Amino acid sequence: MDNGTYEITVKGLVQGVGFRPFVYRIACNYNIKGTVENRNDGVKIIARGKKSDIDRFVISLEEKNPLASTIKSVNVKQISSKEYKEFTIVKSKSDSDEITDVSPDIAVCSACLRDMKKQLHRIDYPFINCTNCGPRFSIIKDLPYDRDKTTMNVFQMCDVCAGEYSDVMDRRFHAQPVACLSCRPHYELISKSGKTDSFEKVLNKTSTVINNGGIVSVKGIGGYFMACNALNEKAVKQLRQSKLREGKPFAVMFNGIETLREYAIVTAEEQELLQSWRRPIVLLKSRKELAFSVSLGFDTVGAMLPYMPFHYLLFSKLNTPVIVLTSGNILDEPIIITDEEASKKNFSR
Repeated sequence: MDNGTYEITVKGLVQGVGFRPFVYRIACNYNIKGTVENRNDGVKIIARGKKSDIDRFVISLEEKNPLASTIKSVNVKQISSKEYKEFTIVKSKSDSDEITDVSPDIAVCSACLRDMKKQLHRIDYPFINCTNCGPRFSIIKDLPYDRDKTTMNVFQMCDVCAGEYSDVMDRRFHAQPVACLSCRPHYELISKSGKTDSFEKVLNKTSTVINNGGIVSVKGIGGYFMACNALNEKAVKQLRQSKLREGKPFAVMFNGIETLREYAIVTAEEQELLQSWRRPIVLLKSRKELAFSVSLGFDTVGAMLPYMPFHYLLFSKLNTPVIVLTSGNILDEPIIITDEEASKKNFSR
């Protein structure tokens, strides 16, 4: 059968989830030539190949799409034939007022956690990410979703990261937040004794404060959170006073699912939710007591698992397997997102 050319428009949550690299790989599998590009209203694909291959390609788009993506519609129409020598990812366009869905931030994946221990340029790198995980919504400034339209545009990729970013077979191909120890954003610790920008010192000092019964404020993905030892009644009570939070229970983060099972009853469905890429807070029936001021007598606990690389690194230094993790704000006020405001309203003890 003769080759034909088709325009395929995919709408839904298809940006910031590794969709274009996914399209590229399945296009190569079916010997399809053409292009794929982000647009502010979705993803547009020009596909040239045998009709049977195009049909299988479209089925794969809908059945094998990336885990965090959601496809609302796939529109296929035949267009005037045009020759393509290969399949390529082309520069994004914004040519309508329609807006596509924006990807939420995605919990760090297991592959990145392994890389954080093995890749020399990312050993203990607290912002590690790939096309399958990492910040999305919190760094987007405009659509289509490309690095120059995110808060990462001020960080120039080093040669190693640029190589990963441009290699279609790499897991970090077109991962917009990609960076490493050589070209990354970094943590600073601000305390009464001054400022520290060595991450090892930041991590050690932060863990020491929590281990000694103190409270820390940490900049997360979408804003500041506050943390303390969830087994230390004095620390949790102090956190309540700092936030002017009288009766509402605190959510807590456990260092892993096995520890969580020691403190709460977890069904198979609840475990699946807890370990999903969304990493939600799940309300569970308590099994073992935390500090009284965590839940103030309720027999349930709002539990979650680590979702940032920083959380995993922090737990590796902590004496406690569970921390209170709550938004950095005073009662009825918005969450703190800027460094200036965090310094002004410093809750840490």
